[in-house]
Amino acid sequence: MRRGRTQAPLACWLAAGLLAGCALEEASKNYTISRIDEAIARYKAESAKVKLGDSRDKVLALLEPTQFELESNEIKAPVALEGDIGTTGDRVVIVHFFRSARHADEAPDARGLPPDDNFTPYIFTDDVLTGVGWPSLLSLRVRKPAEQAPKKSNPCTMLGPMAGCF
Repeated sequence: MRRGRTQAPLACWLAAGLLAGCALEEASKNYTISRIDEAIARYKAESAKVKLGDSRDKVLALLEPTQFELESNEIKAPVALEGDIGTTGDRVVIVHFFRSARHADEAPDARGLPPDDNFTPYIFTDDVLTGVGWPSLLSLRVRKPAEQAPKKSNPCTMLGPMAGCF
């Protein structure tokens, strides 16, 4: 009889511990969602102040502070594209991504990062804002230096007598 009395309190403590763990996990999830939503709201307020032709420093000064509360797995790192950009010649294009959306049913990709459509790309050509949004980024015609036609080389000039050229 004593055995049944000791098992009941133990089961209650165990159940209470599991419920507390679930409550903490749910609170942590809600906090993360709230933090991301606040960053998105701040981004939307500041992004209205940005216009094409602004300097990269000005745009980053406005938009980067909106993202400070986000953790490393909730942001997307900038990308530098080098090479021949369209018909304008050699230019340096840098793309910064800012968290601008969150979907209730989103799932992270294989690297644990949010989907690309949660971010708005800002395209800077030679440190000047030249485009905003995915259509602008996808319409860029970038030919990386490695994709350029290879230069024809003469093995005789490169290797000399070792190539059998005299």
